[in-house]
Amino acid sequence: MSQSMPRGGRLATIVVCLGVVFGLAFTTQAEASEPPSVWITSPLTGASYGAGATVTFSAAAYDVDGSITQIDLYVDSVWYATGYSNVHTISLPDAAPGVYTLTAVAWDDAGDSATSPGITLIVGSSGGPSQPPPPPSSGGEPSVSVTSPAISAVYSPGATVTFSATASDPDSSITQIDLYVDAVWYATAYSNSHAILLPNVPTGVYTLTARALAADGGSASMSRILTVSGGPTPPPSGGPPSVSVTSPANGATYPAGSSIPFSATASDPDGIQRIDLYVDRVWYATAYAGSHSISLPNAAAGVYTLTATAWDNTGASSTSAGTTLIVGSSSPPPSSSPPSNQSPLVSLTAPANGATFTAPASIALSATASDVDGAITQVDFFANGTILRTDTSSPYGFSWTNVGAGSYSLTAVARDNGGAATVSSTLDITVSPAGLPSTAVFGPSSNHATAVDRYVLEVFPAGADWTVANPVATSDLGKPAIANGECRADVTSTILGLAPGTYIATVTAWGSGGSARSAPSPQFSR
Repeated sequence: MSQSMPRGGRLATIVVCLGVVFGLAFTTQAEASEPPSVWITSPLTGASYGAGATVTFSAAAYDVDGSITQIDLYVDSVWYATGYSNVHTISLPDAAPGVYTLTAVAWDDAGDSATSPGITLIVGSSGGPSQPPPPPSSGGEPSVSVTSPAISAVYSPGATVTFSATASDPDSSITQIDLYVDAVWYATAYSNSHAILLPNVPTGVYTLTARALAADGGSASMSRILTVSGGPTPPPSGGPPSVSVTSPANGATYPAGSSIPFSATASDPDGIQRIDLYVDRVWYATAYAGSHSISLPNAAAGVYTLTATAWDNTGASSTSAGTTLIVGSSSPPPSSSPPSNQSPLVSLTAPANGATFTAPASIALSATASDVDGAITQVDFFANGTILRTDTSSPYGFSWTNVGAGSYSLTAVARDNGGAATVSSTLDITVSPAGLPSTAVFGPSSNHATAVDRYVLEVFPAGADWTVANPVATSDLGKPAIANGECRADVTSTILGLAPGTYIATVTAWGSGGSARSAPSPQFSR
C-alpha cells in the first residue's frame, strides 16, 4: 500500500463517504484434538534395587492443545495409583524380588489418552545388589530432553532465549527433532540434538516443546515453561529470513563424475548471519554472508536433495525448499546402440497450487505420467525435497496424513524403463497450525459497489496505537464479493509470516476519492 496516500481521508468527489465504520473479525480453521504425551521420569529403565527397597515411581505428561486431567500408574499392567495433575509421583514400598514393567496412562480434557513406553524395574535379593540390567530390547521408544532454558528460569522482555533439546533411542536412530512454541511449530533439525535462538521474546508465559522422531517410527515429547516478565514488551523482530537454492535448477540432470555448482542466496531486514548448505540433509558447507556458492566435485550417480538454511542476526532461521539433483551414469552408450531413450512426462494433478490446509492435515497427492518410447516404472512424490512415497502403478497417488504446520513445495519424479527421469513442476501448499486465524471477515463500505477499488489489511502489535503506528504486515485483499452482508478474504500467508506474538488488525477501503478505515479487530495470537 502506498504510504503517500492519506489514511482515513477522502476527496470531495466521493458522494457517499467511506467513513462508515465496518468491523473486522477473524475466523479460524477447526482445531483437531491432539492426544497427550506421557513418559516415566523415575525410575530409569533397567534400574536395579535390592529386595525390600522403596522405589520412587514418577510420571509426567503434557498436552499441546489442552490440559492433563489425570495420570494413572500401572505395575505389570495392573492399576496402582491415579494423580490429577500433569506430574504424579508415588512410592512402591517393600519391593519384592522380581522383574516388573511400569507404565503410565495420561488423559487430557478432551478425553484423549496416551500410554507411555514401558520401563523395566529389576528388584534383586536383599543380600546385595542384583545383576546388571539387560541391554535395551527391540521395540523401545526414543527419549527427548529439553536442555535449555533451565527449569523455572525467568527472562527479561526482549531477551534472546536459547531453546535446545537432545534425544536418543535404545534400538534405533533419531531422524529429527521438532521444536514448538505454544504448540506452534518453530524449527526442525534432522539430528539427535537441536538448538535455536528465540529473539526479542515479549512478556508472557510460553510452553516450549521438543518432539523427537526415530527411524523405527517411535516418537517422544517433552515440554518446559518459559517465563518472560518485568519491563516493557519490545517490538517484534523482522521475522525469519528468506532463502532459496539458486543453482542447480530443480530436476537438473548431470553425468556422473561432474563438478556441480551448488549456490544459495538469502535476505532479511535484520541482516543475514550465515547460510548452511546441505546434501540429503547432511551439512556440507557454511558461509557467513548473504550468498554462498560451492562445487560438488566428482558427483556419483544417484538422486540428491539440496537445501540451504539461512540464519539472521536475531537468531531466526528458515530452510529453503528442496532442490532435486539427478546424477546419471558416466558411461556413454555404444555407437551401435538404438536411439537414445526419451524422458517421460509427469505432472502433479493434486493438490491445487496455493492450497491451504490445517494441521494435522490429510492431503491427497496425485500425478499423471507417460512415456512415448517405453513404460513408467515408478513415480516418486517429494515434499521440500524429501521423498514421501513411491507408486509403481497407475493411477499414481496416495494420501499424505498427519502433515504438520508449514510451507511445502511438492514435486513428482517419473522414471521409465530406460532409466530416464523427469521432475514435475512444483506445487506450493501451506498447512496452518490448528486454531490459527485464516480468514479476515469484515463488513463492506456502504458504497462498496460504486466507490471502493480494494481493501487492505494492516496488522499491528497488540497495544500499539494503530492510528499512528506503522503496520508490521499488510495484505491487499482485493475487492471480495459481499455474501450475507460480509466480505471474506484468506489471510493465511500473512498470518504465517508474523513473528510469534499477539496482534490486532484493521481493514482500509481505498477508492479513487480517498479511503476509510475500520475499527481494530479483537486481539489474536500467532
